[in-house]
Parts: sequence; C-alpha cells; structure tokens
Amino acid sequence: MANELSPEILNVALTSISEFAARELPDSLLIDLDERDEFPEALVRRMSSGEELGIQLLFVPFEYGGMGGGAFDVYRICERMAAIDLGVATSELATFLGSDPIRVGGTDEQKRRYLSQIAKEGVLFAYGATEPEAGSDLGALKTVAERVGDNGDVTGYRISGTKQWISNGGVADLYTVLALAPDGPSWFVVDAGAEGFTHGEHEDKHGIRLSNTAALFLDKVHVDADRLIGGVEGQGLVQAQQVFGYTRPP
Repeated sequence: MANELSPEILNVALTSISEFAARELPDSLLIDLDERDEFPEALVRRMSSGEELGIQLLFVPFEYGGMGGGAFDVYRICERMAAIDLGVATSELATFLGSDPIRVGGTDEQKRRYLSQIAKEGVLFAYGATEPEAGSDLGALKTVAERVGDNGDVTGYRISGTKQWISNGGVADLYTVLALAPDGPSWFVVDAGAEGFTHGEHEDKHGIRLSNTAALFLDKVHVDADRLIGGVEGQGLVQAQQVFGYTRPP
C-alpha cells in the first residue's frame, strides 16, 4: 500500500463523500434509521461500489485495482465519514479492517483474488476475531479449525466456534475468521452462506446504530486449504498485531 494519496486526489475523494451524503443521507433519514436501528445496506453498497462512490478503492493497492491510499488517507476518510454518521462510517471501514489480514499476510494469489473483488465488485468484508468469552484477548480464542485431508495431505479445514460483536457480521459477503489450527491461531476466509455458517440478529446498541453488528456461528464450516491466509498455520496473532499496528495508533 502506498504511503498516501496525492493531496488533490484525497480532496476530491473527501468532496465526493460530502456531496453523496448531502444527496443521499440527509439528517432526517439518518435520524429515522437510527430510531429504527436499521442498517442502510443499499446505500452502503452504493458507497462501496466503484461504479458510484467507490470508497473502498481508496484502501486497495494499485496492483489490485485500487487507488493505493495509506494510513493518513484512512484517517481522513474515517474522519469525514464519522462526521456524517458513525454507524455508516463503521460499516464502510469494516471492509477495510476485514480485509487487512489478507493485505498484511495473504499470499500473492489471495491478495489478487480478494482485494481485487473489493475494487471491482464492492464486496463487504467482516473481521471475525472477538469471542463471547475471550473478548479481544485473541490468545484465548476457542474457535477451532480441524484439518481435513488424506495421507497427510491437508485439503481443507472444518471451523467451529462463535464470534461476537462483529461489525458487518450479518451483511458481509466475505469474512476473515481467526481460529485455532493444530499449529496455532490462523486466519481463514469464509464465504457468507457457507454450509454451517450463520449469524445472529443485529445487536440493539446504544449508539452507532446504523452499523450492522451480529454474532457469527460456525458449525463444522468447511473451507478449502487455499482459504488459510498466508498458506501457513500459526501466523494469526502476528498478522493480527500487524493489522492493529497499522489501524490503531499507540
């Protein structure tokens, strides 16, 4: 990912967000959605789509069809989005967070496959780390990934466990899920609608109500071996720290 966008491109992006919000997200609509605790999925997908606003393009590297923004650009876009509505901002930026394990730890093929989908299709991601008992203590996670294969050949994994308080949890197209594999914590990419993969109802929160937040339930969800981010087990906590080091200032 590049260090930053040019000032001119960043200003155009910020202006485009403000203009879209003025047209599509007036205060009256935001208040109504907040009162109804409703996630405006169609609007968020329009904001993500490269054919309309294309916010997600800002965070995808050039080589995968994006604009190659950096940490300062993320901050400025978050700031502008949050001034409109914290829930809408969270919904958009959840895709950035959800795809980060791939960005920092994925194989070249995984980056091409998934980051290009964000740029070309505007898919929504979710970051599946937090658990009901472990909270954000990733070292205490209970979700497990059991190897599947014959004669020592690992062809896939069966993932079982529960994730809690997941932004975009009930609406994402793709999920990065942290699970305990035989060689240690590892990230996997899971498709929405995979057999055995379900989500809870949208959480009724005190604030940030326009962001969809839901629990994830995985009951022996099968993923192919190429869904192991980085292709090597046991790198999950290192990858998570790389994500947090980029997105969360000390």
